Amino acid sequence: MGTRLSAWKYATISALILVALISPSNLILKKPLSAFFSSEEASRFHLSPSSHSLRSESTRTYNFTLAEEVLSPNGVQKTVLTVNGLFPGPTIEVRSGDLLVVNVHNRLSEATSLHWHGIRHAAGNNSQDGAAGVTQCPIPPGANHTYHIHLLSEQYGTFWYHSHQSTQLSDGLFGALIIHPPASLAEKARPHKDELRIMLVGDWYHRSGKEVLDWFQSLRSHGNEPVPDAILNNGLQLFNCSKSIAKISCDPKQGRTPTFRLHPQYQNIIRLINPGSIAEIHISLDSHLFRVIEADGTQIQPVIVKEITIAPGQRYALEVIRADEGKYDGFWLRQRVNYEDFKYPNVALDLESKSIVTYGPRRDLNLPSSQSWSDIKAEERLDPLSLQPLDHIARVLPPADETLMMYVTTMIRTATGNRPFGYVNQTTWKPNLTNPVLARNEFVSSSKELIVPVNVGNTSNSIVLDIIVNNLEDGPHPFHLHGHHFWPLYTFEAVMGAGSYKWERPPTLPTTAPALRDTFVIPAKGHAIFRVRFDTPGMWLFHCHVLVHLQSGL
Repeated sequence: MGTRLSAWKYATISALILVALISPSNLILKKPLSAFFSSEEASRFHLSPSSHSLRSESTRTYNFTLAEEVLSPNGVQKTVLTVNGLFPGPTIEVRSGDLLVVNVHNRLSEATSLHWHGIRHAAGNNSQDGAAGVTQCPIPPGANHTYHIHLLSEQYGTFWYHSHQSTQLSDGLFGALIIHPPASLAEKARPHKDELRIMLVGDWYHRSGKEVLDWFQSLRSHGNEPVPDAILNNGLQLFNCSKSIAKISCDPKQGRTPTFRLHPQYQNIIRLINPGSIAEIHISLDSHLFRVIEADGTQIQPVIVKEITIAPGQRYALEVIRADEGKYDGFWLRQRVNYEDFKYPNVALDLESKSIVTYGPRRDLNLPSSQSWSDIKAEERLDPLSLQPLDHIARVLPPADETLMMYVTTMIRTATGNRPFGYVNQTTWKPNLTNPVLARNEFVSSSKELIVPVNVGNTSNSIVLDIIVNNLEDGPHPFHLHGHHFWPLYTFEAVMGAGSYKWERPPTLPTTAPALRDTFVIPAKGHAIFRVRFDTPGMWLFHCHVLVHLQSGL
């Protein structure tokens, strides 16, 4: 299916909104593995930047076989969706300017698609975005499909891929995608030597994604979002089987506490990704500071904090800075969630799951005795609105040409059988999987598809749009924009009332550009203002990244 929007005339955003084993066949890893890491960890979650930054642009081919396997990531048995037999899926490593070719062999029992989260596609490549019902038909069971992703020369950082069909994301169909800069940019952005690793930290349901969604859209949920059962780090955790009140098959010997060994002499850089379905996760490391250097693929002016909060879909890169003067051998990495974020309790969920961080081989095999940071002040937590781009030239903020107003909520209506559905400007998204939007000759909104045409005019190749998103409900929404990044200018959360934007009392907006993002949280009972330059024509989805909201129309 080819891209129909080949001219500069239109970019379309659509609401949901639509704004109209790994074996790369030509990849040979040459970097010797550190003595501090197992070969499995080094090949999967320990990165090799020199294998990519020092080479020329090239075509990198990956072959992905998707399958269903019964696994016990935290000791609880579940049917997990794997890529080449792995959960999480293989890490893709490329460099800026590469052509990334991914051959997908769908051996699942249902159709699928893969979305390349945070990637800015080259003009004319909208069809490679992987949004089922928007840019492609899903890949049928037993079928093959090839994605050709032309990586822009100026884009590098932390990204990820995941299924964009049904609830497959919550069943494990995701992995990291890292774009390394060429050597000249790498030296400018960051000193070396670095040890770079990935942490995919997100929530996990013991039930299948379909069961979770069916419950949410039933009368039993009363519109309450399903509370997860666990937090996994790189697909692992140790679950206390006695805590579950649901019927599960649980063997604690199958789970284990995730453990990470840092290099004592190098800079230790962690690329942090939240692939979860609902929960914001607050992450801290005992006796360590985080020097945050990247957000959603944007290199930022470094910020030092004690705790970082990451929402579903977001990514950060951070340097780990030791602050204990060698007092401890091992440390707890704390992955905290708040019950205030959920509308009912789940006794199975550990509100502070943990991973272990050590330096070199551990001398003490006992669990860490490190203490958490106490009384973390507001200024010691990451403030996402305050982040500034590293490049001073990128701090120029263009004025907005137009404004788009959106109202988002979840409602229970008699017309929908008293089941909860998500709405954007009174429309609830239901993708047409046999006739995706990009394949059509006409683009018309309906009650099931909000399609917003953005006309860039005849004299310019872009338009700058302010998108004001009003959140009418009492829970936050992490919104993600496909194919573009935006400037998050302002957020507001009401203490009382709706907290919607007031035309008669507009807020004071910044005059310099903050760090560009592609996923940002809209507060409960409040609103957010995002400014985006649309300069790549196509059909680009804008949606909530809470999975049950996405699948319910938001």
